[in-house]
Amino acid sequence: MPCPSRSRRGAWRLLCLLCCSFFDAARGQIRYSVLEELDRGSFVGNLAKDLGIDVISLNYRGLKIMSRSRRQHFQVNMNSGVLLTSEKIDREELCAESPSCTLNLELVIDSPLEMYRLEVEVLDVNDHAPRFAGNEVTISILESAIPGSKLPIGKAIDPDIGTNAVQVYKLSPSEHFNLTTGINSKRKKSIELTLTKPLDREVQAVHTLVLTAIDGGNPKRSGSTNITINVIDTNDNAPVFDHTVYSVKLPENVPLGTTVIQLNATDLDEGPSGEVHYFFEKLVPMSTQNSFKLEETTGVISVQGRIDFEDIKFYEFSVEALDKGPYSVAGRCQVFVEIIDENDNAPEITVTSVSESVPEDAKPGTVIALMIVSDKDSGDNGQVVCSVPAALPFALQNPYNNHYSLILKDPLDRETTAEHTIIITAMDKGSPPLTTSTTIKVQVSDVNDNSPKFTQPAYTMHVMENNVPGTHMSTISATDLDTKENGYLTYSISANTTLDSFISINSENGKLFALKSFDYEEIQHLEFLVHCKDAGVPPLSSSVPVQLFIHDQNDNAPAILLPPSQTGSTSIEAIPRSAEAGYLVSKIRAFDADSGYNAWLAYDIIQSRKDSLFKVGLSTGEVRTSRSIRDQDGSHHRLVVRVKDHGEPALSSTVTLSIAITENDKEIHNEYFKHPKSDITISNVNLYLVISIAFISFIFLVTIIIFVALKIYRASSSMAGCDQALCENNRGSWYYTQSNSYKVYLGKASQDILLFNSQCPPQPGDSINKRLTLTTEAPAQQSVDDLLMIGDNKVRSC
Repeated sequence: MPCPSRSRRGAWRLLCLLCCSFFDAARGQIRYSVLEELDRGSFVGNLAKDLGIDVISLNYRGLKIMSRSRRQHFQVNMNSGVLLTSEKIDREELCAESPSCTLNLELVIDSPLEMYRLEVEVLDVNDHAPRFAGNEVTISILESAIPGSKLPIGKAIDPDIGTNAVQVYKLSPSEHFNLTTGINSKRKKSIELTLTKPLDREVQAVHTLVLTAIDGGNPKRSGSTNITINVIDTNDNAPVFDHTVYSVKLPENVPLGTTVIQLNATDLDEGPSGEVHYFFEKLVPMSTQNSFKLEETTGVISVQGRIDFEDIKFYEFSVEALDKGPYSVAGRCQVFVEIIDENDNAPEITVTSVSESVPEDAKPGTVIALMIVSDKDSGDNGQVVCSVPAALPFALQNPYNNHYSLILKDPLDRETTAEHTIIITAMDKGSPPLTTSTTIKVQVSDVNDNSPKFTQPAYTMHVMENNVPGTHMSTISATDLDTKENGYLTYSISANTTLDSFISINSENGKLFALKSFDYEEIQHLEFLVHCKDAGVPPLSSSVPVQLFIHDQNDNAPAILLPPSQTGSTSIEAIPRSAEAGYLVSKIRAFDADSGYNAWLAYDIIQSRKDSLFKVGLSTGEVRTSRSIRDQDGSHHRLVVRVKDHGEPALSSTVTLSIAITENDKEIHNEYFKHPKSDITISNVNLYLVISIAFISFIFLVTIIIFVALKIYRASSSMAGCDQALCENNRGSWYYTQSNSYKVYLGKASQDILLFNSQCPPQPGDSINKRLTLTTEAPAQQSVDDLLMIGDNKVRSC
């Protein structure tokens, strides 16, 4: 059959490759077949199609080929998703004489993480011709050899396998020799020359033959060697081994010099023709000769090189026994050395993919890493079990063969453990077992799963009134176990139009500031909520109640209500000369808008002598006679009474009492209420000046009256529940002053006092059915509800 052209052979190979590839979806792996010796860039298979992945997504998903071999034989065209060869592949270099040659690869695809197993079988092509150890083989045979005698000859070597290996041997025509093939005890093909006709050295001393080996490839390849057979006239007995085949088992890694086996061959001849020496056959590879030493005289085979089961599992070689007779005759035997595996290789862990960061809300079953575990040993020595510490929230899964997945077993909590160090241990089943460990560190990324927590369940703050606007009052503090934006906190106050004018908070550090100066007489207590919110998505928040107490300062002087002054700051009283000690002259009524000790009032007379006729109650304000009136006592007395609170510093007010002593109870001294006549005549200029001052005073008084009327009108409008009869009857005859949170209404008579809480106006039906009495015997802060009465009920407290 004619040899096809190179282009036709390439097309035929590609057709074979396409026909041999397939995808095993049931096992989660892809299997292709490819011919060896294909040019770089040759088509292997369509990965994108077989994986069911869009070609466009290959680039950003990051398809990678993982191989345990140092050489990368394949590459992926990311534009077409086609698997191509990246270099020429030599099957004989990869797998030697192994009947099958498979490359195991791993396909790893990110985003999301997926892994597939890829097997590429390298198919043999007939790229090697059979060859013999040498171009010429020399064999000696006794001329006395009988027909049927066999002469072993070396086989041809062909690295190819299957039909591409040696299939047929052909021997050039000969009347004395014939070629015989057979199967030895190890089921290996052997070839021998069989003597078919007796020899006659005197007729023909040397026979020359040509041995040809032909493989079964297409096209067929062949190799030949020349065989020279020398016919020996003497020494008609060849050495004979005790066994045609020697078999022995040898553990790997045995020390150098260890005896493997001792061969023994005997020769029936005498003298030098019976002395036997042992040699490796010429076709024995040098690697075998470097591993084993053959003692020439004793036939002892010992170890002289490293024996490694992972490199070579068994050795097969031939040994010749030659005598020392003329024209030495050789005897041959086969030696098989089977290497026994020892547990000398620890398992190997190859991490093919790992997630360096895992969110703390990842669900159990999430894949953290993918790895391949292998052991070069065989049997139990090569069976590996992997494990991770049971205390960790991770576990290993073994989906198939030697592949493992590290998955999340239990929920994560970054606030408890921010980083996990996972030690993966692989242990084989050898005796003793060998172990290997690898460490994977996994960072736990934060999610917003913790609300802000305040350092206190509630906050209480105190501030003195009349504070400077902008004063830092306190700091509200909260913590958040989360990190970055999930732990960035901002503070705010609950929406309240009243609070907005009093308090502000720094949104970053939680510092509370007073926006203006507080007045205890207006407000004593504030309650509000402070909210703290993080910057996570979605944000989490918490609230804490805050109480602010304003403390009183002594910033109000006592205000004197009674007795009303009839002449400016002076009040005129009259007592009979017959008045005894303890006679009530007058009662001074006063109040202080402050509270506590700042509103606790005390009365005394300024510049009072020891024998003074008058005294004042320290806490009652009652002015009484301290003794009986004497004749030498004048008829006119002037007292300055001071009202002082107990604040620090104390504030005070004074009132002047003008007291007239009458001769009897009915006598009224009107002269004390009249202006004395002036002896000086008022000039016109003075008259004009007096008229001007009077006019200006009148205008000022009208303005004050209008202003007060407007305030009264506004106050009466806000008091929707005011008793109409009460309001109507007193309209125009009452006035009020604003002090603290109470409205004080004063009548013309000194005893008529009505005081309402401005936050709790009178209700319909309220009326004055008894004279209101204001006493200051108790501290002011305790007397507000005790001193003011409407009917039989206390003033309502709001």
